[in-house]
Amino acid sequence: MAGTRTAGTVDGTPNKVVVSLGVIDASGDKYSDSVVLTAVPLDADIEAYVAAYQAVTQASVYSVNVQLNYEGDADPDNAETAQRNSAKDGINLLWKDFAALKTQSTRVVAPIPEVMQGNQDIPLLSFLAMTTYIAETGDLLTAYALQSAQYTERRERSNERVKA
Repeated sequence: MAGTRTAGTVDGTPNKVVVSLGVIDASGDKYSDSVVLTAVPLDADIEAYVAAYQAVTQASVYSVNVQLNYEGDADPDNAETAQRNSAKDGINLLWKDFAALKTQSTRVVAPIPEVMQGNQDIPLLSFLAMTTYIAETGDLLTAYALQSAQYTERRERSNERVKA
């Protein structure tokens, strides 16, 4: 059985917006600064904020990230307690964009027992919930194809890798 979702639905009305700036100084040291807002700002307001920041720093603003959050209660009572229930336990999925020669990894933490092959530490990619997750992730990572999946405890990589 899966845990209980408390996060809001992605319906265009986030309850928190984070605007982060990535800056780099002349020696190559990087720094990040963020502001947390309760409403989505206008693009012009974000640009004005970035311009004002750049005007008061010798560093170079090289990144602007706007993150919309739909947060709920972070209550551990909403999580299940079956086998492999820790956020340290998970399935790492490797995605590859062959044209750009890039990879991305996603991780399913505390996987439900049904997405594992019995008591073995081997992901079962054919279980409906897992195939749905893979399809939806593939829709977001449009140029990427799933290459492999591997169950790990505490990010160790000693278990069998399943080719996609």
